[in-house]
Amino acid sequence: MSNQTMNSQELHDLVALKELHKGKGVAATILGIVSLLGCLGPIAFICGIIAIFVGANARKKSGKTRGTAGMVMGIIGVAISIVGTILIIAMMSGLMAPQMLNYIDKTNISSDTQLCDTVRTAIITCMLDPSVLGDEDAVDFIEDYSDGDYYDIYVMYAEDNEFTEAFRELIGCDSYEDLCDNLQSDGAHTIEFSIESYSDVNVQIPGTDIEVN
Repeated sequence: MSNQTMNSQELHDLVALKELHKGKGVAATILGIVSLLGCLGPIAFICGIIAIFVGANARKKSGKTRGTAGMVMGIIGVAISIVGTILIIAMMSGLMAPQMLNYIDKTNISSDTQLCDTVRTAIITCMLDPSVLGDEDAVDFIEDYSDGDYYDIYVMYAEDNEFTEAFRELIGCDSYEDLCDNLQSDGAHTIEFSIESYSDVNVQIPGTDIEVN
C-alpha cells in the first residue's frame, strides 16, 4: 500500500514536472514570437533573450522537442532587433548629418563675419586716433590705401608705422598668419579691406559671400 502511494506520488510529481517544462516551452514560444516583432525595439530584444534562455532550459530538461521553436525564434528576434537598431541609427545619422553640417557652416560664417567686423572697427578706430594721425608715415599709409580698392590685410603686417602697429594691437594678432588662422569658412584664406573715407571702410573675405561695411 505504501509502495502504491509512493508510486502515485512519484507519478504525480513527474506529470507536474512535465507540465512545468511544457509551460516553459510554451512561454519560450510566445516570447520568441514577440521577439520577432522587430518594430517593438528594446522589448523585442529583451523578449528574444529571455526566449533563448527559457527555451534552452526547456530543451535541457525535457528533451530536444520542447522550447526549440521558442529558442530559435528568440535568436532570430534578437538578430532582427540588432539589425533594425543599426538601420535606424544609420537612417537617423543620414537625416541629421546635413542639418549638422548646415549648423557648422552657419557657425563658421558667423565667426568670420564677426572677425571682419572687428577688423573694420580696428581700421576706423586707428584712422581716428590722434596719436596715429600725428605720425607722417601713418598718414601716408592711410592715403595710399584710401582709393576704394580692396587690399589684402597682409599690408597691415608688411609695413611698420603708428597706424599698422595700433591696428595689430587692437586685433590681438601679431602676425598675418595668426590672423588668417582664425578664419573658419570654406574657401576663406585671407581678409581684404577697402578704405574710401575715414568712416567708409569695407571688409570682405575672398572666396565667400562675407562682407561687412
